Amino acid sequence: MFCTECGGNISASDRACPSCGARQGDAPARPAAPVAVRSAVADYKKPGFGVMGITRSILGALAEGSVIRNAIALIMRLGAVLVLLAGLLLVIQILKMSFQIQSATATIGGLLVAVLLAGAAFAIAQIYLYRAQSVHDLEDSPFTVVPILSILFRASGEAYAVGAVSFGVGGCLFTWLSGMSPMLLMSSLGGFMPPIPGMNEMGGQSFVSGLMFLVVMIAAAFGALVAFYALAELVIVLVDIALNVRRLVKGQATA
Repeated sequence: MFCTECGGNISASDRACPSCGARQGDAPARPAAPVAVRSAVADYKKPGFGVMGITRSILGALAEGSVIRNAIALIMRLGAVLVLLAGLLLVIQILKMSFQIQSATATIGGLLVAVLLAGAAFAIAQIYLYRAQSVHDLEDSPFTVVPILSILFRASGEAYAVGAVSFGVGGCLFTWLSGMSPMLLMSSLGGFMPPIPGMNEMGGQSFVSGLMFLVVMIAAAFGALVAFYALAELVIVLVDIALNVRRLVKGQATA
């Protein structure tokens, strides 16, 4: 016997064709579902069934890396403006403290520190603007946030290095001119500056104290720059590993 649907060989005892599954003999065929029912079942099986259109649009936009990149670039540009404002407030505070010290040379040293920190604030703002453009110009890739983290690490290291070097040069000059510890003038900076062994005991009353302050701050700036750049490169290495693993998996699946 042969199947009436596909022409395959079937035996007399078969109620359905073993090849195509069509029912044979006088067995009643199962009625096909209406078109509307089949369409509803197909829609139900689609990913995201029952999700509102606005939710689908928002999630779809977030899945595109441009939305997150533009948002972070905007935040970094706003951060550059805040850095300038914070630098201005810090300069004003240092100037007030400088003029309160009863020493002309200390006042001159404070003015130099204020100028250097103002320049550092401007340089840090420039760094954030430059890195914001780098984030904005990133191309689409399977990973959206990880490349942005790499750029943020670099920006953080560069900003800290600029601030630490400016602070170190200003504190050194202040110590040499006034004979006082830069801790007196820079106390408002708090955790920005690392502890310097012996500085409080010597009180900045020597040429060596100012030089030691400068060396420590330069070392801190260099260490922070290397550490943050290493983190940025580590992130990129992890991305490259993930991409290569993905290519290998796809290649094996294709083979």
